[in-house]
Amino acid sequence: MTGVQDALPATSDLVAGSWQECGVQLGFHLENPDTGARVRPALGSSDQRLEAALAAAAAVHASGAWAASGTEGRARALESAAEEVDGARDAIVAAESFATGVPLAQTTGLGLILAGAFRIAAAQLRGGLLSRSLPGPGGRPVLVRRVALGPALCVVPYNAPAPMSAHKAASALAAGCPVVIKAPELAPYGTQLLVAAAARGLARAGAPAAVLQLVHGDAPAGARLVADDRIRVVSFTGGTAAGRAIGGACGQALKPVQLELGGNNPLLVLPGADPEVAGRMAAELLTSLNGQWCRALGRLIVPASLAAEVLDAAGQRLAALTAGDPLDPGTGFGPLAHSRHRSALAYAVRSLTAAGAKAHSWTEVPERGNHLAPVLVTGAPETATRQELFGPVAAVHTYDEVEEGLYLANSTEYGLEGYVCAADPAEGLRVADRVVAGEVKVNGASVMSLHMDTPRPAWGASGLVDEGSAETLLHFTGSRVTGVEQAPAAHGDAEGVTDGGDAR
Repeated sequence: MTGVQDALPATSDLVAGSWQECGVQLGFHLENPDTGARVRPALGSSDQRLEAALAAAAAVHASGAWAASGTEGRARALESAAEEVDGARDAIVAAESFATGVPLAQTTGLGLILAGAFRIAAAQLRGGLLSRSLPGPGGRPVLVRRVALGPALCVVPYNAPAPMSAHKAASALAAGCPVVIKAPELAPYGTQLLVAAAARGLARAGAPAAVLQLVHGDAPAGARLVADDRIRVVSFTGGTAAGRAIGGACGQALKPVQLELGGNNPLLVLPGADPEVAGRMAAELLTSLNGQWCRALGRLIVPASLAAEVLDAAGQRLAALTAGDPLDPGTGFGPLAHSRHRSALAYAVRSLTAAGAKAHSWTEVPERGNHLAPVLVTGAPETATRQELFGPVAAVHTYDEVEEGLYLANSTEYGLEGYVCAADPAEGLRVADRVVAGEVKVNGASVMSLHMDTPRPAWGASGLVDEGSAETLLHFTGSRVTGVEQAPAAHGDAEGVTDGGDAR
């Protein structure tokens, strides 16, 4: 891991085409998750650099240099960015593994999203996503175009920051918005490498220097950016508490905001399900991204008659995991990103067991750094397991009737993802329709969406406004309708209102 650590970029921001090392100390250190050793102080952008980034984004939008470049011009620039990102992919995924603790095998798979997001956005533009024409009065067309709302702020979390940055930034750029990305303070390296590569590609295609900018900082820096009137649209992925604050600020300012927040996702095992399949799903959902993902397992809900078999099957899967250095190709489960998060999870488990629950763990993990064995907790009161823990810890609840199982699946405030394990997929789909979540997978547990072209909805405390290939791009736009109207009828002439019209 030393070689990757030595190659990490100094924490620097990109403002109006100029890189500058950050100097504001955030009060904690970035860590090597595998060893727990301190790497460097966590740093943020200065107030002056934040102000300069906001001013540059506003200026480039006001100039029309990017928004008016047309769909084909932006598509070519996005493809140029994709080429540069492709060349930097290995360095980005290695930096992501180092910073987050997620095994290289997983970050490499997610690395396909990096350049892919820019190419998908370009394809959406060429496919006509931003415009349509309707027949209007006298045969003249009425044009409905989606146009850029203005400077966009994209804020990403630490668990898979570079792929999420690519998705958000590519979508906003395709919409015609200048973009300011705030990197996650716990894992800034991959996002910085991504932005550096994408900015090179955009510049090669002739895009303005300030069309893609990067800043660093913690919650106060993010709050300042969100509240600034020059930011006209926000996309945030992170915790529910922060999302509520951001949503409130954007609501007050009447600026659109997209929020993908926390989850306490249920895996509902139906009677008659294969315990081996259920155990596999539970183990995968508990450990993908080391449990550090918003769609991870929160509750394993299983018939009482199957509980022992499912728990045993999950345990066998977890016992077979090889835990260790995330940059070792043979590692299947890695450490948590930071010691403070590990401490919080360990405290949550102790609190549940102190109240009478039992913690089950099977995976042998190194006794160093931020390693924490995956845990399934049995016997905890249902009401004590309603909050997201965001890590490889999940509660197990049993039921006797499916209605009771559905109650347990739906009794939290979240509604991001649901999972159903069923012997009969048709029965699984019927039950899935009653799980309160934006997406429900039957007999599947991957980190990927069911289909690339479907939305990624978030209900309840899990967020607002769908994400997705088209949905995120459209989030950064507003509709503009233009057309030539026929000569108006005289005031009060009822015939002047055409069928289907909307008089305002």
